Amino acid sequence: MAATMLVYSGAEVSLITSKVGQDLGYALADSESTLLAETIGGTVEYVLRNVEMTINNHTFIAPVAWLQTDTGGEQLLLGREVVFDRFNIEFRQAEEKIIFTWLEE
Repeated sequence: MAATMLVYSGAEVSLITSKVGQDLGYALADSESTLLAETIGGTVEYVLRNVEMTINNHTFIAPVAWLQTDTGGEQLLLGREVVFDRFNIEFRQAEEKIIFTWLEE
């Protein structure tokens, strides 16, 4: 599934909406507990999933908060954990461009 995500250095983990998680085939297990997070808009429920991501032909696994609360928004966030450790991220404001450079392991 291809998706556009907002690169957000203020987010520790990446975030997907409830619908995107369902589109990926995720289901909440009966014994699984949701976690709570405080946001600008209030409290939201989420569960963590390890998601395989590909950026510029580099594939890796990163933790993602899968929202269980419908916030009314559709924005997906690309957070710091794992992603910011795997790439140098350069913001070129004048060109309206973000460049991801893979860091060799």
